[in-house]
Amino acid sequence: MFLKPFRVKTQTSIKASDRKKLRSDIQCQFPSLSDEDVAKLIPTKEEMMSVKINTHGDDNVIVYSVGKVPVFYHIFKSLFPTVYTMWQHPDILPSFRTWPPVFEKLQKGADLMLPGVIPDNQPSPKMFGTLKKGDLVSVKIAGNKAPVALGKALLSGEDMYMSGLRGKGVQVLHILGDSLWEHGDRSTPPHIPEAMPQTNEEDDAEENADSSAGAVGNEATDSEGHLQQLESLNISEQTDCPGEAAAAADSTSECAKDEDDEEEEEEDEKDPVAEMDELFNFCFACAVKSRVKKGDLPLLTSHFFRNYMQPFSCGKQMDLKKSSFKKLSKFLQTKVSEGYIKVKEQSKGVDVITEIDKSHLGLRDIQVPEIAEESSGADAATAGDTETFVPLTFTDVYCVNGATQDFFRELGYPKGEALLISEVRECVTEYIKRNSLQREDKKTVTLDPILAHIILKPAEGDLDRMAWEQVINRMVGKMQASVAISVGNEPPTVKKGKLDPIKITTATRASNKKVTLVENLEDFGIDVRVFARLVQKAVACSCSVAQSEQKGKGQSVTIQGNQITFVGKVLLEKYKIPKRYVTGLENAPKQKKR
Repeated sequence: MFLKPFRVKTQTSIKASDRKKLRSDIQCQFPSLSDEDVAKLIPTKEEMMSVKINTHGDDNVIVYSVGKVPVFYHIFKSLFPTVYTMWQHPDILPSFRTWPPVFEKLQKGADLMLPGVIPDNQPSPKMFGTLKKGDLVSVKIAGNKAPVALGKALLSGEDMYMSGLRGKGVQVLHILGDSLWEHGDRSTPPHIPEAMPQTNEEDDAEENADSSAGAVGNEATDSEGHLQQLESLNISEQTDCPGEAAAAADSTSECAKDEDDEEEEEEDEKDPVAEMDELFNFCFACAVKSRVKKGDLPLLTSHFFRNYMQPFSCGKQMDLKKSSFKKLSKFLQTKVSEGYIKVKEQSKGVDVITEIDKSHLGLRDIQVPEIAEESSGADAATAGDTETFVPLTFTDVYCVNGATQDFFRELGYPKGEALLISEVRECVTEYIKRNSLQREDKKTVTLDPILAHIILKPAEGDLDRMAWEQVINRMVGKMQASVAISVGNEPPTVKKGKLDPIKITTATRASNKKVTLVENLEDFGIDVRVFARLVQKAVACSCSVAQSEQKGKGQSVTIQGNQITFVGKVLLEKYKIPKRYVTGLENAPKQKKR
């Protein structure tokens, strides 16, 4: 964050009330500090400044300095200590120990990898204590307890152990030598001696030192003789046996081949669910970092997935069913909890992205593919006009609700699952045959307590049998009627309840000018901006997109003149919207007879 120089925007002195609030925030976030420690860090009488800076990554940060030495900085609604503060209180955060050569890599912008960590304890699930993912940690060099960097844990302590101490462990946020350190007095860290942890081999060596001392003395003369013999060997003696050398080379190549085969097997055994999750996370990060603009917001979640994420998949199929998320809404909710985006429910079953955070730390190391960057440049503005529209498919489905969940739970369908009417028929048939409810005449069914509770009316309390078709029809009637909207090979979006049709009306504006209003396009997965551009070019009239006058109805398109005939033709022929979902076509102007 501070590897490159930042720009100072404002610099003001801190009032007594602000210092008091700052002390309270520090004590809440860092409970290990006592009241005296906080009072020394945030003094009452010394000069203290609040500096607002803008980093190279376009992050707005507030730095609190005492006597021109930064002690804390504030970003993402949290306080972060500087290295100057951690030198005074080395135990303010959990620490990771590493080697000096690794620290040189960290100063160049690398993250701390787990193989470079020197653990304090023997490997176990609790070797890092109760460390959680996202916790602040400090980094120190072996032999000195004074921290030299501040970071954020990329894994929990247990996950670090389960990963075999491999991969990234700490994301470095601030380090000795960066621009924030240069903003202070540029002092060097104090030397606080620290005992290095001993390994099992060192402990065993100390325990056996006394017993092995005599053996070492007795073998000293033998080892000297062997050394003299080794020194007297000539190079020619080592090459007298070419056959043995060739055999050794063959064995080495075979070992190398075996290792390559093992690596290929490990790659083949990689979890496909994890691979799909990784693809979704990568495409999401690329879309937020380089493709989504502020002018695109609010943005339908379905359009975000289709038009913004999929171009970064590099030809790979993005199947939500093969990921751990299963649904697009669940995937986006994880991104909301991580702070990347904000999602709002615009209407029932329709979600839109209202805000994005391009300065999120998780986007810092993302490298957008070159092909995707080209497509997201100047040509992206016209992509919506030239791309081939994939017609929407509308399918009537029935969702498992509270009234029928007891019946479908035994068949493995949870509440909210959408089923076709043929699938409902198969489920009822399977249930009746499994429980031997079919009567001898093969036309009626015996009603067990579950079926009777669901399909019987209050006046039919004593009825114990019913016809096959009547059982199926009543089961369907008890379920929630819904519509599944799908685009190409993408997973369908289920719209529960009655689907409001696209409404086409006309209105009169100033100077008795007529306009055509089109509403509820977003409920059918139609991008209102692309639709407006299409109509504007086709009929050479002005079009605008604005918030609908009705609350919770999303955006509507306003078209100059009475364009009901053309709009209806576009919706029915190009977008393949069923006629039953379009209202207002009867108000189209009648053609004059010639």
